Amino acid sequence: MKRLAIAFVLCVVIGAVMSAFGSGGNGSASPASTATTDGTVTTGVISSNDPRAQQISDIVSKSLPELDLQSVVFGVWDGDQEIVRGAIDAPSVQPPTAVDARVRVGQPMEAMLSTVMLQLGSEGVLHLNEPVAKYLPKLVNGARITPRMLANSTAGTPDYVPDPAFVARVSANPFAGYTFDELLLYAQANPPLFPPGTDFAYSHTEMAALVQVLEAASGQSLEDLMAARIFGPLGMTASAAHQNNAIEQPAFHAFTSQRGVFEDSTYWDPTWGFNGGMNASISDLGRWLRALNSGELLNAVDAKESLAPVTAGFAKMTDQRYFAYGSLVSGGWILGNPSLNGYQGFTAQHRDPSLTIVVWSTGGPSNTEESNASQIISQRIASIVSDEPINLSSTS
Repeated sequence: MKRLAIAFVLCVVIGAVMSAFGSGGNGSASPASTATTDGTVTTGVISSNDPRAQQISDIVSKSLPELDLQSVVFGVWDGDQEIVRGAIDAPSVQPPTAVDARVRVGQPMEAMLSTVMLQLGSEGVLHLNEPVAKYLPKLVNGARITPRMLANSTAGTPDYVPDPAFVARVSANPFAGYTFDELLLYAQANPPLFPPGTDFAYSHTEMAALVQVLEAASGQSLEDLMAARIFGPLGMTASAAHQNNAIEQPAFHAFTSQRGVFEDSTYWDPTWGFNGGMNASISDLGRWLRALNSGELLNAVDAKESLAPVTAGFAKMTDQRYFAYGSLVSGGWILGNPSLNGYQGFTAQHRDPSLTIVVWSTGGPSNTEESNASQIISQRIASIVSDEPINLSSTS
């Protein structure tokens, strides 16, 4: 069976060079336009006077037919100054996608979870070097695994996403929800990958486990933790975390052929990802990336740790390309590369000088989703705004 691209998969394959271009398509994208308002919904492209704004919009417009995409929402910032932000659709898409459409976030939320973990650690609520067994008694090696290991995917716990039984269940009913215990059964059908703390292997299981630890230690739900510790302090008013398939309006509609037929996958349930889902606007995600880079929500020690090369030396990672508390750090960029239920996203934060790129897309009927179109678009945008390319190859 072809493995379905159904996950919050961190599409960073250690040791593999990422595909540079996706499949081509027919037709032409709706041209970038000045934003218009229909009631409370803004559509089109909001451009600054920066000459790069039109270049970026042109890149997105041309990518839609080339990569066989239905819609793209995107935003680019130079420091805190917005260069351009917008939504561009293929001609068949109606009604037009809103500039502030909510997307399902997936993997970039993991760095937010790690920020909450570090906050709780500094407050003495959670001891980051103590075993998680008291919170997760069913987790194999729980007496040797720490919260830090979960956040860095160094605990050696197998990922449930590749499990054939799990894939079959999601494909049969993508609207079904999952408990953590159910996910753990899929993961622990296989033995641990390595002794805790001795290597790196990305694992959705460990991110799902981290949610359980944060909730148990704090006595608060994932929704409340995110609202109080991330969304509220940063003014992310177009963001929310859920433990069901809810998504706020206006929603960015996703489409996929993962089950053999082209269908709307917007309301497929994402809770198997890590016991919850996050929705946000492109603008809010840009705000988060800048806060992650600056360490705004952490004390100086924790901020430094949150992006430190703690996994360098594991797998094929180095101090120039490594996984750090939910993000890939490659050269001067902090990167996220999620794929979730027809949503393909890419987040790129250049550390110094600060540059922010956020792109979300969804494919057309012929799109195989074998490469992340949002990554391709982001790499092209980076060539306009930065002297440093976005490079996901482990050979660099």
